[in-house]
Amino acid sequence: MILVLLWGAILVSCLAYGLFLYKVLTACQLIDETGPVRGSELILAGLSLLVGVLQIASFFVPTNFYLSAIWLGGALVIAGLYRSGMTAYVRQFWEKQKQIPVFWLLFLAIVLYSTLSPDHFDSGIYHLPSIRWNERFPVIPGLGNLHGRLAFNSSFFVVSAAWGLTDLVGQTLYPLNGAIFLLVCWRLMSWKQTQYPVLSLLLLLLVLYYLTRHVFSPTPDLPATLLPMTMMLMWLDQKPGFGFQLVVMVLLIALCVTIKLATIPIVLALIPIGWAVRPYLTVSRVALVLSIGLAFAVPWVLRNIILSGYLIYPFPGLDLFSFDWKIPIERTHHERDYVEFWAKFRIHEAYMNVNYLKMSFAKWVPMWWERQGNFFNRPIWVVAVLSPLVMLSHLLAPKRRVAFNVLLMPYLVTLAGFLFWFLSAPDFRFGYAFIWLTALIPWLPILPEPAGERMLSLWCNRLAGSASVILIGFFVVYYLVIKHFPIQQYALIPKPLSYRDKGAYESLFTLRHTRSGLEVLNPVGSPLEQNCYEEEGKLCAPFFYPDLELRGTRIEEGFRSSLQVQKQMSLNK
Repeated sequence: MILVLLWGAILVSCLAYGLFLYKVLTACQLIDETGPVRGSELILAGLSLLVGVLQIASFFVPTNFYLSAIWLGGALVIAGLYRSGMTAYVRQFWEKQKQIPVFWLLFLAIVLYSTLSPDHFDSGIYHLPSIRWNERFPVIPGLGNLHGRLAFNSSFFVVSAAWGLTDLVGQTLYPLNGAIFLLVCWRLMSWKQTQYPVLSLLLLLLVLYYLTRHVFSPTPDLPATLLPMTMMLMWLDQKPGFGFQLVVMVLLIALCVTIKLATIPIVLALIPIGWAVRPYLTVSRVALVLSIGLAFAVPWVLRNIILSGYLIYPFPGLDLFSFDWKIPIERTHHERDYVEFWAKFRIHEAYMNVNYLKMSFAKWVPMWWERQGNFFNRPIWVVAVLSPLVMLSHLLAPKRRVAFNVLLMPYLVTLAGFLFWFLSAPDFRFGYAFIWLTALIPWLPILPEPAGERMLSLWCNRLAGSASVILIGFFVVYYLVIKHFPIQQYALIPKPLSYRDKGAYESLFTLRHTRSGLEVLNPVGSPLEQNCYEEEGKLCAPFFYPDLELRGTRIEEGFRSSLQVQKQMSLNK
């Protein structure tokens, strides 16, 4: 299957770049030797570099397969320069997989699910269209005027475009989520390399239950869950000193914010982490941390400005510019309000009522509670809400007080993330990492650890293996037996996300003309139906804006609203 090759290419190339970064930092004496560096940490560092480089490249060229080919070429050069190091890490992986045999059972499950077509409801609305726009053009001024959600500036879409291979295989592939999923699961299954193996096991079970359905889709929800979670686990296992692990944590914090703004509370972790390593800080090390932050933040903010005209979209309060491509403020308010509206009430956009957002806390919380479809959402949320009481109880038990002191700052950061999620946009998929960790961390001083490494590995492998067997069994029964999914047809290339499965082109889209003469396709049934899927022969958007116009004669010059132009002219007068 082609996705397996792409997973391998992404992970091994990121390993090479991560090793290169480690060698450079060591040679410059910017990091301390705090123990062996795990291969997964090198891959995470390389992944962060990949995102950072492609964000910058997106200002000048389309982020398509040419850039991924250049990236792979650079990885080959690095692998040649550090052949012994690369060989050692690959050999280490093969040796460890003998200790974690159930990983291959999980791998089989992910391969099976990756043959399916994405079923995330946002994928056809703006995930896939965003990836296609990145594949075809450098970042386009005012693209959000065509459809506001195309200005949801996730660096995940930029990287996904580079690995989509649309022009090579005739459809867009989504290998990035599968690669990240396997990497994080492998790390969670390395029971012997963490101080909290029971926590890793519980998180693994939650990841398999909630996120397996996302491994074959282009949603940023998966990395926006797994990467903050991984950063927090690294913090819990952090060794004293300014080591490579700390640099990876800083990279992950910066990366998470550019993938999904809902992860921004993770930035708070920099304060206690920085305080803990203050004896090891030097001017050059502080400069390194600041440089990492700026290297991710500046391109991301600039992309926000170019796509929408706002510093951070869709937050019109940060309205510092008056570019002609700026999205009209009323539509920006709508996008901001709908994110909150959907998260609280799970009502379709066509039936949005902004008066609901004026409800008191006591009124909207019961409505939100009733609309939690997943059985486990409610009990996990309740455990998270009660978690401060569990943490305070440790103060009353001298034996648990030491563990309480170690866990306090990581817990407070996750609690801040939990509160931010619940009070802003409480859709569970926006805050999985914060919810799970807030619920679980307080129980670590109480949870019993299995006696002995052998018993630990035995029980963890049994539970992880059982979960993988359940996933495989569900796939066989539901998709192969009940749904009659033709897996043999999609064994090489997965089933595409396409409007062609829904009906004839003419029955799905309506051609309309703006006042400036632009031809725009709208899905038939809009606003109830909002999917443009992979359509790129003509401009396509879920909503029709008659004021939409080009800023010049070519798409690369961008889009604008005549309403915004008229507003600027009035202000000038």
